[in-house]
Amino acid sequence: MGRISFFLKEAFGSLRRNYFMTIAALVTVFLSIVVLGGVLVFVFTTDALLKEVEEKVEITVYLKTDPDPTAEEVAIMQDQITSWPEVKSSSYITKEQALQRLKEDYADSPEIFESLTSNPLPASFEIALVDPQTVDIVAARFEGDSIVDEVRYGKEIADKLFAFTDQARNFMLIFIVLLGIVAILLISNTIRLSIFARKREVEIMKLVGATNWFIRWPFLIEGITVGFLGALVATAVVLGLNHYLVGTVSDNLAFLAMPLDAVPYVLVTVILLAVGVVIGAAGSAIGLRRFLKV
Repeated sequence: MGRISFFLKEAFGSLRRNYFMTIAALVTVFLSIVVLGGVLVFVFTTDALLKEVEEKVEITVYLKTDPDPTAEEVAIMQDQITSWPEVKSSSYITKEQALQRLKEDYADSPEIFESLTSNPLPASFEIALVDPQTVDIVAARFEGDSIVDEVRYGKEIADKLFAFTDQARNFMLIFIVLLGIVAILLISNTIRLSIFARKREVEIMKLVGATNWFIRWPFLIEGITVGFLGALVATAVVLGLNHYLVGTVSDNLAFLAMPLDAVPYVLVTVILLAVGVVIGAAGSAIGLRRFLKV
């Protein structure tokens, strides 16, 4: 307990004595975490939007019309489709329902249907998937089926969409890693200036026999404290600003359909506070390393 109280006293005493350096370190952590938090919010929001776009990928299976499949054949296919683990839901659209939909879509041009003597539209299955990226696998299962006329899901568009979303997620992950490295370097340089002001003190402690860890602990506690406080303020700013912007966009630009629950506030808070603590400690360790070589 004696050592712990000594380390805490030294750490917080240093924060008070090196007032300007402490403020500089806090501002550095704050700005780094604000940027990182902004990127995280952007990543979660973008990922939610990408998922919404991906979920719009559906399979439409058009059945043959000459002859029309029997009710038994339709029931067997429906049971088969719903048994597949990749399928989230499946709806059977009769020929009459398909025609009614078309009439609703062209309600302003009823003359289009005046010359129809029969229903030329096929019945179909509309299939939503648990994971839209399995669309190729599910679509391939209808090949060669005796009652299936055509399977549509926009293969080229789906492939391009999935390639884009994968690249976007990889880019955002790389950006977060690079940002974390830059933050550690910035904080280590700031804390190094604080340690440089106490260079003589470190050298004396080293010469009288203090171990490296005995010298390190006050600086690590100092870095962790600065990192935590800076991250705490930055987290409040980032999440507060996100809540305000999402509310504003939802109220004034409803057509954008922003996912209100895209950002998990608890998870983001834990991540940002943990990152603040880690980069504060890492910054102290890196900044102190050269001064321990006496």
